[in-house]
Amino acid sequence: MSADRLAACRTAAAWHGRIQADRIRAARNQTASQREVTAEVMARAVELGALAFALTGSTARRSATALSDLDYHVIGLRPRTDDLPGDIDVVAHSATALHRRLIDGDDFVQWTLRWGCILLDAGVLREGAQLVAERQLWPHPGRALVRLQYHQREVDRLLRLGDRDAAQQELRAEATTAARAVLLDLGEFPLSRAELPGQLERAGYGPLAAVLASLVHGEPDLSELVAIPAVLDGSLATLRERSAA
Repeated sequence: MSADRLAACRTAAAWHGRIQADRIRAARNQTASQREVTAEVMARAVELGALAFALTGSTARRSATALSDLDYHVIGLRPRTDDLPGDIDVVAHSATALHRRLIDGDDFVQWTLRWGCILLDAGVLREGAQLVAERQLWPHPGRALVRLQYHQREVDRLLRLGDRDAAQQELRAEATTAARAVLLDLGEFPLSRAELPGQLERAGYGPLAAVLASLVHGEPDLSELVAIPAVLDGSLATLRERSAA
């Protein structure tokens, strides 16, 4: 599926067909109220001169949980969303930044091209997909190790404070980042967060899969949260050794 979606960049007609299919998929995956929010956010982005707009994250994959936001990727200026209902997350940057991030091995921008619902594109996302396909670009899993250092420092601080809720939220972000890095290192592109435990389980990373599932669907107590960083470290040992070599 992922390869086929990237292959749609080869002709203008095929890319147009993908966008039409993505619009249908986005409409199907959202509630009526979510569709209204998406239409408003896109309209505001277009008013600001957006070159592309995509629905991303778990809603694009039809795997949303109670924790899921509405996630959007904008090539252009970030539209205002603080007056709209629900939790909304917009990632916005320029076409130049998109190209640079693809070359640098960023996995988020590739996620949009592979799995996102592209609702508008003046050509910049098609060019990005062509770049990925022609150069066989693959995100660099080692980039996640830098982000993980920040997450771990924040987790340590929150655990010392005994703030269980905030510690779980930060650990959820850390475990998600670790899961994506492990899968990328194995040559498997990560799906949405709710789907990561299944991918990890099939790849032989049962402990990391169980930890992430508990952080997404459960409410571990503080003693259980304290033990999770060791599981993450064990799962990332091979990747860290390879990155250090």
